[in-house]
Amino acid sequence: MAETKNGIFVYKNEESMKKMHEFYDKTLASLCVPYAEDYFDTSFGKTHSLLLGDKEKPRICTIHGGNGITTLNLKLFLPLLEDYSIIAPDVIGMPGKSIPYRNISSKKDEYGLWIEEVLDHYGEDKISFVVSSYSSAMFLSFAKRCPEKVDRALLLNPSGISHGSVLPMMGKMVVPFLKYYLRPSEKTLDAVTETMGGKDDPDWKEFFDLMMSSYKMEMKPPREYTREELARFKAPLLIIASEKDIFFPAGRVFKKAKEIFAGPITTVETDSKHLPSEETMIDVCKRTKEFLM
Repeated sequence: MAETKNGIFVYKNEESMKKMHEFYDKTLASLCVPYAEDYFDTSFGKTHSLLLGDKEKPRICTIHGGNGITTLNLKLFLPLLEDYSIIAPDVIGMPGKSIPYRNISSKKDEYGLWIEEVLDHYGEDKISFVVSSYSSAMFLSFAKRCPEKVDRALLLNPSGISHGSVLPMMGKMVVPFLKYYLRPSEKTLDAVTETMGGKDDPDWKEFFDLMMSSYKMEMKPPREYTREELARFKAPLLIIASEKDIFFPAGRVFKKAKEIFAGPITTVETDSKHLPSEETMIDVCKRTKEFLM
């Protein structure tokens, strides 16, 4: 991609970016669903986005998590295409095909503006969201900025509400990530997938390998939001979390959610790691369909 913007180039080199794009194309094809793709300008540079499924069905929007990738995020939520078409942008400065420079600030609430511009591109005035992990904080930036544009939302293992303890995250995730970036090994890769989930899925294992060996990860945690910031946001929320998630454990998330959200909340606890199993996601998608109706 020729265009450049201020910010950190997020790959080790051009070859690393090419490998990530090849993985993107391969895993997108494996979904076996119809899609249209767009590149369009935003305040932060070119954004690549997919519109998947039957265009005649109602639209929802999903955004992949931090250091994640659209195609594997869609793999989690694939059953939703039975009833909806899905807008799925690649987050700028993260794996995918948007401009590969990290220049959107979570601290400055800039994700909300970027999401607003994505939805403007698709002509959406009000839409439901399906987000997880880091993208929950991105969504909350948008909910703070444009509360009237959210119909309802699923927040799965969500950031932006309450985080887990720092020491377990450092020991089980951050240190192995850094070790693998400097000296990849099967043992370190297995340790990461054991903590994150996705251990038995070859696509996730291949992605973690690519992410940790060739991509400069976003290590800053997403910010947490306050009741005052979200006072105007009153759309219904379905919040699904697990106590086994070292990043955003259910107990902390559910307690804080009741304090900061003014609208109706439904909470569901799962028995899963940060990256839910296929079996868990079948139930999550079933609950999400019922919630979005």
